[in-house]
Amino acid sequence: MHENICGRSHSTAFNKSRKTVTALLLDLGNTALKWATSNKPEEPHAYVHCGNDVVPDELLHKWLNLKPERVVGCMVSSEKFAFNITRFFNAHGIKWDWLHSERVFQGRDFSVVNKYDNYEQLGSDRWHAVIGAASLYPNRPILVVHIGTATTADVVIPEDDKTQAFIGGRILPGPSMMTEALLTKTRCRPGRIGVRSDFPTNTADAITTAVLEAHLGIVDRSLASLRKMGFDDPCLLFAGGAAPLFAPYIMQEYPQAVIKHNLVLRGLAMRATNR
Repeated sequence: MHENICGRSHSTAFNKSRKTVTALLLDLGNTALKWATSNKPEEPHAYVHCGNDVVPDELLHKWLNLKPERVVGCMVSSEKFAFNITRFFNAHGIKWDWLHSERVFQGRDFSVVNKYDNYEQLGSDRWHAVIGAASLYPNRPILVVHIGTATTADVVIPEDDKTQAFIGGRILPGPSMMTEALLTKTRCRPGRIGVRSDFPTNTADAITTAVLEAHLGIVDRSLASLRKMGFDDPCLLFAGGAAPLFAPYIMQEYPQAVIKHNLVLRGLAMRATNR
């Protein structure tokens, strides 16, 4: 979906029409900004900012040409980057709203209850991914795994015909964070990126294998917890910047898995239609 070059933007589908769109959707993560329009949340675009606070003029004018009536977004970091975005929209008289987690999402056809002890503590990206997943698979148990700077495995279960519940999840350092911890806190110097092996015989392969299997471990434990509740066939969704790298192993271990990158944007679209 995006290039692995910091500061470069790329989109899978750019609508050159100047027709007004209802809302511009923004998902501002630790290293990348993903965006779409509310009428086309299934066509995401991405800009890899890598922590840079500067929003490129090319991207801002691309948004302006869409003539959005308003901007709806969520963020987990990069507050200065978000400030620069909102300052631009203020200057052009465009309404904006950075959304947060809530206790209950009440949609037109379904609702999602947030069972986190302190619902405000739940990352807004996780909450909107849950809403997006629930909209795709109504009345189904769902495991949403997001592999990025951090990796999360969040569970949604049906409560009744029109109500689903986010009942909790697991958080793990993402692949890069795990690897960097070993490189900076130990004397490990593999010199290359390894490959998965049942019995690694060099440091590079040992690190890669362990990082991969640690991630598969939280998936296995989450699925086991669902089975204890009587949910034997949950929907398994993977997303996040590192998900494509894991895809061959994911599909080998879980052939039923679906890689779905736009869950947060889809959830934002659901919220936007209710506001």
